[in-house]
Amino acid sequence: MSQVTIYLDDETEKAAREAAAEAQLPLSRWFAQLAERETVRRRSDWKAFFAKVDEHKALWADFPLTEEMHRDLPPDTPRETW
Repeated sequence: MSQVTIYLDDETEKAAREAAAEAQLPLSRWFAQLAERETVRRRSDWKAFFAKVDEHKALWADFPLTEEMHRDLPPDTPRETW
């Protein structure tokens, strides 16, 4: 298990200590649980994002590919050789 040093202003430290006391947890465990909840939240946000994209996958079928979008353009100018 690793250790982390954090710096808090006095007001934030007081609020964290009070919240830990209310939860009947040591301050370090309270912060660990806070980090765990944030980790779960972030993972679920990505899952929700990809689920939303998947819901609308039918819309992507109409989106043209690059080749199709550039079909009517003149060819690119050749690059200079060095």
